[in-house]
Amino acid sequence: MNDINELRKKIDLIDKKILELLDERCSIVLKIGEIKKELNIETYQPNREREIINNLKKTSKTLNDVSIESIWKEIIGASKLIQGTTIKIGYLGPKGTFTHQAALEFFPKTSSDFIACKNIYSIFEDIEKEKLNYGVIPIENSLQGTVRETLDQLIDREIYIFGEIELRIIQNLIVNHKTDLLQIKKIYSHPQAFAQTRTWIKTNLPNVKLVNTESTAEAVNKIKELGDLSNAAIGTEFAASINSLKIINSNIEDNPSNFTRFIVISKKKNDIKEGDLKTSILYVTKHKPGALYSVLKSFADANINLLKIESRPRRKGRWEYIFLMDFEGDIDTTEVKHVIDDIEHNVIWYKVLGSYPIYKNSN
Repeated sequence: MNDINELRKKIDLIDKKILELLDERCSIVLKIGEIKKELNIETYQPNREREIINNLKKTSKTLNDVSIESIWKEIIGASKLIQGTTIKIGYLGPKGTFTHQAALEFFPKTSSDFIACKNIYSIFEDIEKEKLNYGVIPIENSLQGTVRETLDQLIDREIYIFGEIELRIIQNLIVNHKTDLLQIKKIYSHPQAFAQTRTWIKTNLPNVKLVNTESTAEAVNKIKELGDLSNAAIGTEFAASINSLKIINSNIEDNPSNFTRFIVISKKKNDIKEGDLKTSILYVTKHKPGALYSVLKSFADANINLLKIESRPRRKGRWEYIFLMDFEGDIDTTEVKHVIDDIEHNVIWYKVLGSYPIYKNSN
């Protein structure tokens, strides 16, 4: 017993030292905050925060990566609070959606106010009106392609892409406690989730009734509200957790290579110039032979790697198409500026959506 007491005293002393070091860290953070205000630098620096966490993961001898990430995200969030910085983040709701999960992974919880929004349009609208600092919305899925509503809003509004994050889309069969597979008569979920789990449903529950909902999160909320043991939902582990429901089958999606890319949008450009960057642009080519070829050739001649290109009908002109392009590089470099100047000869309109850090999964 004496040994335990001695060890507990050592822990108390270590905790006191940790707190003293955190206080010292916070005093430095306050000084940095003052410098940022003087230089008009964006307070939120996700790439710098990611760099801090990744470096710490290489240093620890006992803590795993998940523990380090969760601890330091909150330390960083607490630092923002003492700077008087609370950021408002809108996400495609309700609580428990994949978009909500993406927002929580991108932003620190301590200094962030996460706000569920009804649709993509309202997120853009509230950012323009400065009711939100940032928005998190899906831009593309590896199986279903681009989210057209997101692309349309990027075309129409003066909003920038600030960052990106990818999530593996894992679907789960969620039920009330005490429900087993044989009791299930109805499954609630979004039509896309049903499409992604068609084979599993046909194999395991071929006779159940499928009921469409606006989102997988709404489906989970619905079965909790009904409380009937014959109901199930297909949704996220996160949604099951916050609703205190049970997962009886996980990873029921037919294709494990199902990822969604989410973008973080803002009225401000991302001024971070660290790490690998990508740039997103929109443009409409001139009506002349070889115009699109010439645009692509400008990037090829500059040895700039294209990451994505796709077309979208332009609603302001008949038979005109807007091209969305992602490429490696920063819009503010001389190399990229020369290419943009060059493509102006072959486009009638273009728009830079922003340069931002390329998402890299740290796990």
